[in-house]
Amino acid sequence: MMNPYKVLDVKRGAGKSDIIQAAARAMREKIYTVKEIAIAQKALMSTISKAAHEFLDFIDVKTLQGQLNLSQPAELTTESYLEYHPVQGEGS
Repeated sequence: MMNPYKVLDVKRGAGKSDIIQAAARAMREKIYTVKEIAIAQKALMSTISKAAHEFLDFIDVKTLQGQLNLSQPAELTTESYLEYHPVQGEGS
């Protein structure tokens, strides 16, 4: 997942005018593709998307992935994770 704050080189909490200016600056610098810049700008212009990115940036997902070893799929078995717990009054 691309970090829109890194692409546009803005800090969390940047306003819409800052995001627009940063997108224009990023296009001039040509470090990222126009598509990447447009996606980053769209992500930060949307209130909901911006909040999600700020949350993900805050919790540092990459460090968390390394600590939890999320690169390897966990082996789940029905027997080890599911147990039957009868509802009160059931089976009487």
